[in-house]
Amino acid sequence: MPRRQMVVPGTGGVLYETAGGTATATILEILTRGAAQELRCEHGVDPNVLEPVRNALVARGYMTLAYEPFAHVVPRWTFFDYDWRLDIRYSGKRLAEHLQAEAPHGDRWRLVAHSQGGLVALAAARLLGAEDFARLVQSVCFVGVPFFGTVSALSALLYGTLLGNAIPHDVVRTWPSVYQMLPRWSIAKGNANRADLFLDGTWMKAGLLPAPGESVDLTRHIDRGLLGRARALLQATTTSYFEPLRKLDYIRIIQGNNLDTPFLLPQFPSAEGATTVAGDTLVPDGFTRDRLPSWVQDEATIKRLPSSRHALLCSDPLVFELCL
Repeated sequence: MPRRQMVVPGTGGVLYETAGGTATATILEILTRGAAQELRCEHGVDPNVLEPVRNALVARGYMTLAYEPFAHVVPRWTFFDYDWRLDIRYSGKRLAEHLQAEAPHGDRWRLVAHSQGGLVALAAARLLGAEDFARLVQSVCFVGVPFFGTVSALSALLYGTLLGNAIPHDVVRTWPSVYQMLPRWSIAKGNANRADLFLDGTWMKAGLLPAPGESVDLTRHIDRGLLGRARALLQATTTSYFEPLRKLDYIRIIQGNNLDTPFLLPQFPSAEGATTVAGDTLVPDGFTRDRLPSWVQDEATIKRLPSSRHALLCSDPLVFELCL
């Protein structure tokens, strides 16, 4: 059976079309044409219903600039289309279903999972379990994955900036995945065991979350329900986060370690006094590596190297070679 290879892109790495099938566009192109409100999502009050109740866009295709090398090699790489704005658990469910549906048509998959794509792959593995995931997937190469969150997600909620784009607060604060990628460490002190950004009280004290029962204005507040979804994912992955990968033939983890990467906001919610560490501009290198379970550190191939900024990691020739 033919070997199969698939890229699970990262945040911002997909193209969108409207439900009516209009031409695909990047998030930047949507923002540039003044259509930011098309990027809003709406979710119901039931946190167990992962699918959005309203979403005007459909993920279709990938950003060629970010993944260009994968388009020109043989055997061919395919791409998993998913909407990176949505609940990571929902995207993981869709990936698991895709892997199961494709199982009769070829050999096990080799996955390259970039950025949020790595969190989606982990979510799929949790749903399937270690045995079934290994039956469908041979290996996973994680590239620049924010396993333990990223200050970039916090900046998106606080300031409306993501991947260098300015996004209206009342738009970006409707995206569950941004909440789910909040730093899992104390943003003020760096305590690895205190995920205070997942607590309602942290945001209420900062004036960014109203008291229960009060009206919410997403131009001034974050969404309480979406913060609850983030907390649910955190709780589900506090233990046995990587266990569903144990049966794979191999795991590879690639991280950039040469660029300033935000790590602490000691005066949260102000950006004043922010400190950086080495990383890829989004994922803090040393902190992420040190928090990996000991069995992952021992058994996975971990490469930490100077590379391109986070969004372009998979277009970096050296990183691409390590993915093959």
